[in-house]
Amino acid sequence: MLFSILSVFLLAPSLLDAIPTFSRAAPEIRQIFTFPNNTFIENIRVRFNGELLLTSMSVPTLFEIDPTASTPNASIVYTFPNATGLAGITETVPDTFAIVSATWDLVNTRAILGTIVVWTINLGSTPPIVHRIANVTNSTSFNGIASIPESPNLILAADSAIGAIWRVDLLTGLYGIAFSDPLFTPISTAQGSNLGINGLKIKDGYLHFTDSAQGIYGRVEIDSLGNKIGAVDLIANITASVATGGVYDDFALDRMGRAWIATHPEYVVEVELNGSQEVIANETLLLNPTSAAFGRGSTAEEKTLYVANGGLFAGDDLVDEGVVAVDVSCFG
Repeated sequence: MLFSILSVFLLAPSLLDAIPTFSRAAPEIRQIFTFPNNTFIENIRVRFNGELLLTSMSVPTLFEIDPTASTPNASIVYTFPNATGLAGITETVPDTFAIVSATWDLVNTRAILGTIVVWTINLGSTPPIVHRIANVTNSTSFNGIASIPESPNLILAADSAIGAIWRVDLLTGLYGIAFSDPLFTPISTAQGSNLGINGLKIKDGYLHFTDSAQGIYGRVEIDSLGNKIGAVDLIANITASVATGGVYDDFALDRMGRAWIATHPEYVVEVELNGSQEVIANETLLLNPTSAAFGRGSTAEEKTLYVANGGLFAGDDLVDEGVVAVDVSCFG
């Protein structure tokens, strides 16, 4: 999510004196698509057919891109009503996704109270079948969301404002706080420190998360209903490998359980479960990365990490937001 990008952008010059080093050759990174100015790209998922789904917090439109096309282009899948932008997206059952819309105050990285809506969209039908599931009246920040594999009718959502995990039942529309923890909270209400728990992924019975303000990546064991059944484990701290002021955002998990964290202002950080980290840095193509997802289908696609870029500020405009492909095959 926008941390905010403006806060990190203003800090960026002080980071340039401490660029991380590599233990291997830097992977190839290539541009897939650049959106028009002021289309802040927030989250990314990959369909079974390999096409990318991207959300924007500045427009309420779900976009789709074929990254293997000779000239990739962004097509409009669906535009959600009564909202200014979209946040988290997760696949619940094959080719059906849950998605969050809201009216956003991007300066303060909060939704206007009462405007958050959880939807499902079935892309297996033409046109897509869209259902409004729940209007969340008592939160201002549904950020990353994740479907529980054992209970696909349930999703968990990261509340970056209060440091809590919400649970939403996609069948009934009922929702409430599942649990919270001090490692989920923001540092303060000030811009740049007000986003706590951010990205969410579930794998092998654990909920993995980042906390942007605290600069941490961790996991917690959960049951099939999304209840916390173990202590929260801190796996990595951003200061171990990235210059002070770098910001973890959302991330992808690979089959080996490694996290690949989109990190402001110009990094992807690969984190092992033992906490070791390796950094990919590119100030030209990684432009305030916000989220990441692995390709699907071929072996080459499964070794391709697609990274959503939030973009850079040029005066009052946000520019160069889009998506890039990172070939991580050199990591094994």
